[in-house]
This record gives sequence, structure tokens and C-alpha cells, in this order.
Amino acid sequence: MTDFLSRIRDIAMQLPGTAEEAGDGDTRFLLEGTPFLRASGTSSAIHLCAADKDQEPQWNALTLTADSDWTLIEDQIARSWELVAPTELLEAGGR
Repeated sequence: MTDFLSRIRDIAMQLPGTAEEAGDGDTRFLLEGTPFLRASGTSSAIHLCAADKDQEPQWNALTLTADSDWTLIEDQIARSWELVAPTELLEAGGR
């Protein structure tokens, strides 16, 4: 997962306001304290936010492989970020 985590980190940290937090065997990427992406430290799975910040948290799991479509993964991470981003940040141009 280390190579995948490095790649995930590179993608997530390009999104405005993103912070990284490690703990409980995973790495979380947050925007203003709200997680939008979790990467497992023990598998090749990532979990992407699938609900707006005003709704009950929901997560979609995605297993990464050597032949994963990284353009699609980048888009999914950005979409997850957009779901938790404040309106002001989205209106300012977001990503």
C-alpha cells in the first residue's frame, strides 16, 4: 500500500485546504476537519466520501491494483473532496 499511499497523497494534497491525518491503521485526508478520503494501511483499499457534508457519512470502497485507472481515481478523489467542500471554496474555483 505504501506506493499506492504515496500516489493517493500526491493527488489529495493538490486539492485546496487538504490536511493529512494518520491513525488507527489508516491515513485520512480532511478538508476543514471533515474526512473525504481514507486509505487503509493494511490493504490496497481506499474509502471515498459518498455523501454531502450535511448528510449521514457514507463511504464507497475502492481496491487499488497495479493496473488501476489513475485518471478515474483522481476524479473520484476530487469528487469526494467536492462533497465536503464549503460553498465558498467551490465558488472560488475549487480544484
